[in-house]
Amino acid sequence: MLMGTCGLYAQDLPKNLSLNECLKLGIENNISVKRAKLDKSKSNYKINETTSKGLPQIDGYGMLQDNLKLPVNLIPGEIFGKPGTQIPVQFGSQYTLNGGVKFTQLLYSQTYLTSIDLTKVSNDLTELNYEKSKEDLIYSLSKLYFLALVTKEQKELIDKNINRMDQLINITNKQVQGGIIQSVELDRINITKENLLSQYRSTDALLKQQSDLIKYTIDFPLDKEINLTDSTGHRILQPADTTHSKDFSAITDIRILEKQKDMALLNKKMITQGYLPSLSANGQFYYMAMRNKFDMFSGDLTNKWFGAELVGVNLSIPIFDGLEKKNKISQARIDADKAKISIEDAKKYYSIEYDDAYRNLTNSKQIVDRQRSN
Repeated sequence: MLMGTCGLYAQDLPKNLSLNECLKLGIENNISVKRAKLDKSKSNYKINETTSKGLPQIDGYGMLQDNLKLPVNLIPGEIFGKPGTQIPVQFGSQYTLNGGVKFTQLLYSQTYLTSIDLTKVSNDLTELNYEKSKEDLIYSLSKLYFLALVTKEQKELIDKNINRMDQLINITNKQVQGGIIQSVELDRINITKENLLSQYRSTDALLKQQSDLIKYTIDFPLDKEINLTDSTGHRILQPADTTHSKDFSAITDIRILEKQKDMALLNKKMITQGYLPSLSANGQFYYMAMRNKFDMFSGDLTNKWFGAELVGVNLSIPIFDGLEKKNKISQARIDADKAKISIEDAKKYYSIEYDDAYRNLTNSKQIVDRQRSN
């Protein structure tokens, strides 16, 4: 019984989470990150799907046909010694059954080769989106974690102020009873305490809201409590690095835009290569039976199955498609130009954001230094 009680008590204890532990749980359990990871796995299968189009394509087939009424053909009467006449003749049998195997093999297609490169770039883009989802999670979760720490400290500070108010109320009450001060002073202190209690309740509600958001982000049970073990003092502001260059090419957002530009250019290249000829091989092996009665599998030697085989090569040369490819190439060129503009715009935005962050960091450090001095 004692062991069971201790076990239940241990389960009710809040989960201690440092920032690093919180981030680790978030990367493992966050729904958005999981979704991006699944997209990453799906992209690998997309590469295999594109590659498979260059492998042999083999299909089996079968067909049963009941010619309810055989077609009539007219043949010259000269064949039967009746010149100048047309003799109606029915060809074929009522039942026709055939089955076999056919295959095709792509021998050369420049469009196919470029499509593989395009799929690989698309896979790289999916990888970057996965990395971006983790970066966004780390940023938002870290920000939320420290906001909760600040709220927690505010709650503790208000609680201490309430305790001081209680002490002050006791002292002031004795002073009122001794006639040293008027009761209105006690009323003022009581009002201040009530205001502090309202602030405490609001801060407590805010802390619970922030804790629930953290639990939701890391997919932690909402009915379980968590305890944030880090403190704001654990992260010391470092001096701003004025030597940092404004090279934003390594930023994931910029890399994603670069990949989108590469995809647009490859797409344009692939459409252009649609004007080139393609070559493929094909073959077919089948058997056919023709009967006037439905006895396809009887042992009668007269009811034979006839086999046939063929192999060949297909050459496809595009000549005119109504300017479809030309318009698609123009669209792909515009997509590439849009990606270039987006890259330049993003770099300008990050440059402004960097300068603003640098100013905020410097200002925050000065405020911290002044507060520490005070």
